[in-house]
Amino acid sequence: MSDRLKKIFSEKEPKTKLISYFVGCYPDYDQSLSLMKEAIDNGVSILEIGYVTSEASAEGPIIKKAHDHVLSNGGNLDDIINLVKDLRSYSDKIGIVLMGYIANLYKYPIPKFVDDIKKAGADAVLVVDAPHELKEENQLREALNNNGLSLIKLAAPTTDDKRLKDIVKISSGFIYNINVSGVTGVKSANEADVANFVSRIKNLTDIPVCSGFGIKSPEDAKKMAKSGCNGVIIGSIFVKYIQDNLGAAELTQSFGKEVLSFTEVLK
Repeated sequence: MSDRLKKIFSEKEPKTKLISYFVGCYPDYDQSLSLMKEAIDNGVSILEIGYVTSEASAEGPIIKKAHDHVLSNGGNLDDIINLVKDLRSYSDKIGIVLMGYIANLYKYPIPKFVDDIKKAGADAVLVVDAPHELKEENQLREALNNNGLSLIKLAAPTTDDKRLKDIVKISSGFIYNINVSGVTGVKSANEADVANFVSRIKNLTDIPVCSGFGIKSPEDAKKMAKSGCNGVIIGSIFVKYIQDNLGAAELTQSFGKEVLSFTEVLK
């Protein structure tokens, strides 16, 4: 497991960590870097960076639009890894998780990818479409484990007990609790349902549990924090804020205030 992630979750303040999702290099490299630095300065504990892919339909229309924009600009995985390097130079405390699909890593290929992200300063990887039975996922997990990095696993309320036990055995860093079914950015999460599922996971493991999907406002984040989760993951709302304010002269500064509105309710 990543020592940095372990340290982040061991810290008492903030009680519930804010994890913010970004599409790497959106809207471009320099502005993406500036926006993530602003997020760090306004209390985000972990950055979750989506590496560019044409397979982002499962992410919902908001995030897919951002991926398509980066692809149209010629963005690639090498750019994302350079972004990690620049962010690590800016902060040695922030957690950095790379999130995306297995095909990109297979093509890279996996051993070189893990070597490169370790050198760049990443802490973990989350692969959306790779169940633990998949050979490539096992290759990735072994390579990450050998390099002191974490593989974040997804779990949903629809996950049965047997599979959930299998997932927690191989997870490290934290478990990403999917609050609602379907794509991100569409439905709202139900606090009671989330609390029940967080409890199910915590009965099986001491690994931190972080809740994502269906959190649309600081008020939602505050409610989710009461579920017993260790972190709240905000994705589509932040990406949409950037989309809605593209071209604005003060986008970076105003985005920082948006992030702060979430971190303040999680203290």
